[in-house]
Amino acid sequence: MHTSSLQVAYLGKVTISGTQFLSGCTESAVVGLVERRAQQQGNSLLEIRPFQVRLHHLDEHGEASVTMDTYQVARIAYCTADHSVRPNVFAWIYREINDDLTFQMDCHAVECESKLEAKKLAHSMMEAFRKTFHSMRSDGRIHKSGSSDDFAEDSSSPEDSTPDDG
Repeated sequence: MHTSSLQVAYLGKVTISGTQFLSGCTESAVVGLVERRAQQQGNSLLEIRPFQVRLHHLDEHGEASVTMDTYQVARIAYCTADHSVRPNVFAWIYREINDDLTFQMDCHAVECESKLEAKKLAHSMMEAFRKTFHSMRSDGRIHKSGSSDDFAEDSSSPEDSTPDDG
């Protein structure tokens, strides 16, 4: 299992509207989160693994994990490290399901040491997506015909359609 983790500064989250996420869609959310950042200084560790992203909020020494937020990879709608305002920011849009089963789209952002680190997180997230969806497809949880969860893919290539039951 490939896990990628990186020390980051969690900038927070903001609810955004819409369900179609295209290049640049997180820009204004990131600008707002960066401006608000002065209020909440804090080190975190972002850990990207297949199926799950974990955000460990660290103590003031940056050593021990005080609390942890968990995000299911399958509910991440979009992620990017392409922000003209802050190239070192990595952001993802997460489908948060409320207690009444409605959902909202939250844009989360972390500030990395460099633009390269933000890009590495985006690459790790892409790998996590690939592993998660390959596994879900071979488990039969994703079907070509379309699903209410927007996980359907328009076409499948021959190498993807072989069963994985070993």
